[in-house]
Amino acid sequence: MALRPENRSFWNWLKEPMSNPVGKAGRDENGRFLRTEMDDGAIVLGTLDLKGRQLRLQVNSKERAERGRAMLQAGLGDLVRAPLTQIMTPVQAMEDRGTHGREVSPELQIPPEEEARIIGQMLERHYRQVLDEPVPALGDMTPRQAVQTASGRKKVAIWLKDIENTTVHAQGSGGAMAAYDFGWMWHELGIIRLRK
Repeated sequence: MALRPENRSFWNWLKEPMSNPVGKAGRDENGRFLRTEMDDGAIVLGTLDLKGRQLRLQVNSKERAERGRAMLQAGLGDLVRAPLTQIMTPVQAMEDRGTHGREVSPELQIPPEEEARIIGQMLERHYRQVLDEPVPALGDMTPRQAVQTASGRKKVAIWLKDIENTTVHAQGSGGAMAAYDFGWMWHELGIIRLRK
C-alpha cells in the first residue's frame, strides 16, 4: 500500500506506478467517476484519516474499499477490529466534504466567474472523454454507440438527465457546477428532442 502522509494523522493512498490501471473502479452505476490526483500527478485511490481511536478509509468504489480493507487488515492485524462500512452517493460525499471543509482565506478565493469558467472547462473535458467510454448504465456501451438505437437513445437521455440533476444539486461549488450547460452533449449525440 503506497501511503503518502499529509500530516501525522492523514495519509493519501496512491496508485503505485507499476500497478494495474484504475479502470472502472470509482465509477458509479451511471458511469461517472471522480479521479483525484496529487500535484505531482500521482493518482489518489483513497485517504486514511486517524481520529482518536478510529481509522477511516475513504474511497470511491466498493472494489477499492474491499482492497483497502484487506491491505489494512494484513498490515495492522489485531490492532483494528472489523470495519464499519458506510456507502454514500457522490452528492452525499460532496455535502460531507462541504461540512468538514476548511475555511479558505479571502486572498485564496477564486472570483465566482473564474470558478465557473474553470469548472466548466473541467466538466467539458471530462464529459467529452466520457462520450467515448463504456458506461455501465448504458449496458457498457459508449454514449455514441448507444444512441444508434431507439432504446439506446432513451437510456442515454435518462443518463444525461441524471448527470444534469446530480450536477445541479452538487454542494460546495458556489453554484458554478449548477450553472454548467450540458446542452452540447444532447446536440452532439443527436437527441436534443428528448431533452425535456
